[in-house]
Amino acid sequence: MLYKIQTLGIIVTASLVLLSIVLAANTDSKQDTVLTGKDVYRLNCASCHGADRTGDPSHYPTLLNIEGKLSSKEIREIIEYGKDAMPAFHHLTQQEVSAIMAFMFDEKAQSVEISTTGLGERIFKSNCSSCHRASTDDPKPTNVRMMKPAVLAGATKRFSKDEFFRIMDSGICYMPSFDHFTSSEREALYVFVKSLEGKGEPTRPTMGEMCPMMMKMRK
Repeated sequence: MLYKIQTLGIIVTASLVLLSIVLAANTDSKQDTVLTGKDVYRLNCASCHGADRTGDPSHYPTLLNIEGKLSSKEIREIIEYGKDAMPAFHHLTQQEVSAIMAFMFDEKAQSVEISTTGLGERIFKSNCSSCHRASTDDPKPTNVRMMKPAVLAGATKRFSKDEFFRIMDSGICYMPSFDHFTSSEREALYVFVKSLEGKGEPTRPTMGEMCPMMMKMRK
């Protein structure tokens, strides 16, 4: 009888341990992070309009005093559907758009929960896809100017991780610097780009890849 009780106790304990491991794994895989509107703006808009919202007069308009130029409805429509060279940001939730707008209008700060699952792909959509194709099968992006920027499938084979981050931090040719990304955000983007290996890689480097390759040779 005592043996059966001890055995039952071991089974129950093992089951509880296994359950806690499964729950912990699920929690990690669905981990959320809380971001302010300023952070949501930085993650999605700063690469073109600047972290300080001053923009770039030659290409991207300033967002300072935007409330005197456009209504909140007009801004929301531009974010959701795009306009001219600015692509649509349909991957942003309504809460994220509202948080960005509150930041731009200098209103009370809003915070949103964002899942870290798929963060790298979201960063790619907001910051890279208007110039870079993910694979050779994708259509021409909206903001390609002179040289076609590199297709990102296979980029992690052609450049080391350190080189990838160095290009992000410094910018190259007409690619802006992305030094406003945190280390975890850069890591998430790298993981996503690495996942593109073997999915529509170019057979040879594009002209737009010559700049980072020359930078690599100068190292």
